[in-house]
Amino acid sequence: MKIICIIPARKNSSRLKNKNTLNFCGKPLFEWTVQISKKIKLFNKIVVSSDDEKILKYKKKYPKIDFLKRPRIISRKSTHMSEVIKYNLQYLKKKNQTFDAIAILQPTSPLRKINTINSALKKFIKYSPNYLASVSEIKHTQYPHMLVNQKNKKFVQNTIILNKNLKKKFYYLDGGVIFIFKIKNSNFNFSKKGAFIKVNFPENIDINTYNDFLLAKKYF
Repeated sequence: MKIICIIPARKNSSRLKNKNTLNFCGKPLFEWTVQISKKIKLFNKIVVSSDDEKILKYKKKYPKIDFLKRPRIISRKSTHMSEVIKYNLQYLKKKNQTFDAIAILQPTSPLRKINTINSALKKFIKYSPNYLASVSEIKHTQYPHMLVNQKNKKFVQNTIILNKNLKKKFYYLDGGVIFIFKIKNSNFNFSKKGAFIKVNFPENIDINTYNDFLLAKKYF
């Protein structure tokens, strides 16, 4: 199975400005993901997709990795990941480079482990699900009794009512660490058969705010 790794590193960020190029423990945040991806032998190709010239200049440092400039039309906040993937695949197809599956490594998860990536890839190859995503356990103290609608700030009743004494474990989708899917499922159809790999704290820290940034540095 030919697997391409795509690292999406957009320039702008609404909650933490230019987070992908922030100095994180001696390197730009995105570079930690680039470096760990290079150590994964199951990747047939690695692509960094970005509209940030600062990031694209790293092509000289990593000549074996493709740094593809992302057009402005798919660099907006509202751009869906499927659009970015489609663009990159079409670009590579013109160069007669095709793949069976895609692994997305978000640059905002610098604490991910090599073993986690390898385990996820091996599981994906062995069982051939339509997709495989990293998930994290919801702790009992996090169980929501009522949810809040972000748009109208009203409570959404009768959605999820969980008792903290329940023995069942619940997980939330945390695809930031790793998300793998077959090319034919590049529209992110979660209704099809999928698989999951559990990721624990602090490996699952996803940097979206400055507080996330400080927390990740604490556990790095």
